[in-house]
Amino acid sequence: MRVAVVTDSTADLPPVFLDRYGVTMVPLTIEMEGASYRDRVDLDPEAFLERLPSLCQFPHTAAPAPGAFYDVYRRILDSGADAVISIHLARGLSATVTAAETAAAMVGDAVHVVDGESASLGTGLLVWWAARRARAGMPATAIREELEWLKGRLFALTAPITLEYLARGGRIGQAQRWVGTLLDMKPVLALERGAFRPERRVRGERQLVPALLAAVGDRVERGTPVLAALGHAGFPQRYGALEEGMRTRYEVLGWLEGVIGPAISAHVGPGAFGVIVLPLTPEWAQLWKETTE
Repeated sequence: MRVAVVTDSTADLPPVFLDRYGVTMVPLTIEMEGASYRDRVDLDPEAFLERLPSLCQFPHTAAPAPGAFYDVYRRILDSGADAVISIHLARGLSATVTAAETAAAMVGDAVHVVDGESASLGTGLLVWWAARRARAGMPATAIREELEWLKGRLFALTAPITLEYLARGGRIGQAQRWVGTLLDMKPVLALERGAFRPERRVRGERQLVPALLAAVGDRVERGTPVLAALGHAGFPQRYGALEEGMRTRYEVLGWLEGVIGPAISAHVGPGAFGVIVLPLTPEWAQLWKETTE
């Protein structure tokens, strides 16, 4: 059975990854300063981050229309695929997965839509799993069942460098921003099961990497096999200690790295970064090792 994999632009997967695994990306739309841009098509993440500090109005993100997904699904199936696995940004953060489900209902049972209940490279890790399993010849129904189990273990921890953009987007109040900035307080936010929540606060940027590693340690026992990723909104050289710390503590079977796209970086601001972790049992780690690149 030939199973094709589809995702959206918020998975933050680079073109080289998409090409290597034959993954199709459907872009969201970014609206700013009176113009609309297709995410990662007309506007790359680096260009957006350069413009973000000078924007007078907060940018808005729009989910793809169901028709965009329908066209992609129909093209893939008409080209010879037997089924499609379509993996997307958490429903609680976007209408993207709902649009995909609407299109899938128009196409039929060959399309399987998965709410990844994550964002950025959290979705990307699920796409990576699905792409490898599809190459191994697994049927779409089995891959979907695997993803439903895996996403329940997946979590992301992100650290904004500045509170300004959380305040602009209404995630925190201006008073919180002012006090946090005055005291040099930096929040660590957790994304689990499709919802962000405060994880902890530290004083000063230098404490962020240790705080992220400590938060991972609260959830995952040392030596556990994991898939992991580093997402960043610029300045990746700052976060080498994060990858090193993860590899020291855990059996990292796969590592992704990429730039956080506009849908999230608009809220967390330039310089933000985060680690995404998918802990695996020994049995699931063996499944990963048995699949080929």
